[in-house]
Amino acid sequence: MSTESEPPRYRVEPHARFRVMGDEGVFVLQEAGEVLVVNAVGAFIVEQLQAERSVEEIVIAVTDRYAVDQDRAQADARSLLDALLGAGAIRQA
Repeated sequence: MSTESEPPRYRVEPHARFRVMGDEGVFVLQEAGEVLVVNAVGAFIVEQLQAERSVEEIVIAVTDRYAVDQDRAQADARSLLDALLGAGAIRQA
């Protein structure tokens, strides 16, 4: 049995609606009456959350799809997830 805890996984908040429109992703935060827009990479990251993935799994998906190194993907993914958590668009699963 492993003594390490599972890494946190994230998912879109139930009150938030997310759609990809063109090259961007759009969140409608119904409770806050706000709209958030993310770029194409951000939209790809949010789409990964539908499978309740961890940051590590998201980073692997980003590096597989885009020409970016793991350190940059990790920093960008964490930054986006922190911003979305702060805005109430996502939460830990």
